[in-house]
Amino acid sequence: MAKRSGWMWISAALLCALIVSFYLSLYYYTESAKYQELYRDALKELAEHTIFINVLIDYGNGTKAWYNNTRVPIGANLFNATRMIAKIDYQRYEWGIFITAINGVTGDQSHGWLWNIWDSTKAQWEFGPVGADAFTLRDGDTVSWVYSAW
Repeated sequence: MAKRSGWMWISAALLCALIVSFYLSLYYYTESAKYQELYRDALKELAEHTIFINVLIDYGNGTKAWYNNTRVPIGANLFNATRMIAKIDYQRYEWGIFITAINGVTGDQSHGWLWNIWDSTKAQWEFGPVGADAFTLRDGDTVSWVYSAW
């Protein structure tokens, strides 16, 4: 009788553990589904307020780093987008902002950072027409920062 009673208690405990584990599995599955749906909704909302750009940083020594499909807010300028992908140093002047260093590579008397935009109709790089802080990015823009001689 003692053996039967012991097995009965073990069976009851296992049955309770099974019920609890089933409940927890169901709970976490529904929570996961809920958060996946919230994530999808957040991505949809984010897509309504952002654009994608491509940024090349050319260090002038053969090293180039591409930041493709970088998501930036609609209306962002090149200065703010660059700050999102790289560590920059800059000087603020009355005419605008001048980038002095990108990721620790600092300009000097003979070299500095210039930016270009890819003109897909001409299939060539064009010099940036204004300062980086005055250039508003559009969806699909491809821009580059190039460390080069003045």
